[in-house]
Amino acid sequence: MKSPASARPNQAKFWREPAFAGAELLRATYRTHRFPPHTHDEFAFGVIERGAQAYLDSRGQRIIMPEGTICVINPGHLHEGRPATEAGWDYRMVYMPATGVIRLLEDNGVDFPGTLYFPETVIDDPQTMKLIREAHVCSESSDATQLEKTSRLATAVFQLVQRHGQIPRAVPRPPAIPGAVKRAREFIDAHIAENPSLDIISQAAEMSSFHLLRAFREAIGVAPHAYLVQRRVEMAKHLLLKGHPLRQVAIEVGYCDQGHLSREFSRFFGVPPGVARQ
Repeated sequence: MKSPASARPNQAKFWREPAFAGAELLRATYRTHRFPPHTHDEFAFGVIERGAQAYLDSRGQRIIMPEGTICVINPGHLHEGRPATEAGWDYRMVYMPATGVIRLLEDNGVDFPGTLYFPETVIDDPQTMKLIREAHVCSESSDATQLEKTSRLATAVFQLVQRHGQIPRAVPRPPAIPGAVKRAREFIDAHIAENPSLDIISQAAEMSSFHLLRAFREAIGVAPHAYLVQRRVEMAKHLLLKGHPLRQVAIEVGYCDQGHLSREFSRFFGVPPGVARQ
């Protein structure tokens, strides 16, 4: 007999709000899906609607994100996620560039210079959670106007930052990234579609392959090939949400066929890209 988790498949849907700083939104039901270690260029924040997610950060600290809470992940923060129970979890997420969040604050007369930072990954704030969830549901609705969607999102994000964001001096300084690793990462970012070999990346980093592998993993949290796959999948998601055909996207991010992209996309998001983009 199948368990409830296996009987109900993973589901996910992505969409964009171009008028709201190009934010990307996700609604998902994950029963069995496990996210590999990854980072986001943007702020990721949302609400757990049902169940609970187990979150593991780069320091090995495991956090439970339970139903009824807000989850916030700062840009560049390495993490992974998985179900905290057999029933998995449902959540709604917003991915918003830091520049967009800062612009929202400035438009509302708030002087918030430098880098915005959220010290808490799990936030218990029912009122703000309600605002975020209602804004997210509104964004997904075909009946709501663009004005209502952006207004609700702006109100929710503004309150989240006002109540739980911190000024730059509260940001813990991350360990310095070695110059060779920076060069390697920049080379990978600039050559995503070219499938660069480890030898070529090592030459760009001015470090031996063996030492680069160890230094890269220590500084970034994943090996160079895993970082490349992550960047490809993220770029593919952005292009798909802009309406680019799947076959074209696969080629643009460095895959010889769309089947390969679909497999990697499913590994990160639990569903193939054709299902996620609805």
